[in-house]
Amino acid sequence: MIEIHNKSNIVFPFDKIGENGWDVKTRLILQSFAELNGDEIASPIHIDEIYKLEQRLKTTLPISLKIFYKTFGIADIGEELQQFDDIGYLKDIWAAAPEYAPEFTETDLDVLDHLISFSDYLGNGNMFCFHDTSKEIYYFDHDERPYLSKMFDDVEEYLKCCLILLQSEFFGDALPDEVEQWAEDKVIDLIGDQKLKKWRY
Repeated sequence: MIEIHNKSNIVFPFDKIGENGWDVKTRLILQSFAELNGDEIASPIHIDEIYKLEQRLKTTLPISLKIFYKTFGIADIGEELQQFDDIGYLKDIWAAAPEYAPEFTETDLDVLDHLISFSDYLGNGNMFCFHDTSKEIYYFDHDERPYLSKMFDDVEEYLKCCLILLQSEFFGDALPDEVEQWAEDKVIDLIGDQKLKKWRY
């Protein structure tokens, strides 16, 4: 199990999903988190289930997300990856009651029809979505206009950041606040402090 005593103990999971060793380091992080909470890690998802989801969505999942699902399933990454039945086009959330939809800006409307949710940020209503064509990752923030902002070029960047931030739970001799700051510093090195603040604060 991972224990963070200093900043260098934080495990960098991968550069790219699918590269040599990516699954070993990712499994170490996920297994450590599961053991910390007395849980089991999730089961891989069969490729047939992924194909069924793609057929329902009428588009393909990002390649790195497919590899992640096939290897680790709906893993607990510290944020709530959606079950397959809940994955769908963001705009459809308000299809039955459009009067409750946010007042999307023109910038939002340029991409809204293309966004498919796959992760619910801590169950607070904010969601991460992938673009059905470009596969870029957008963040839906229900508190601030514009409501939609591009966060990552690829889903593997999102998963990588989640796996780094998750390790703030693994404090050993260090203080919890110290470990959280070290993990955030690692993510800031990857995506910058403005994106981290938009996402986490």
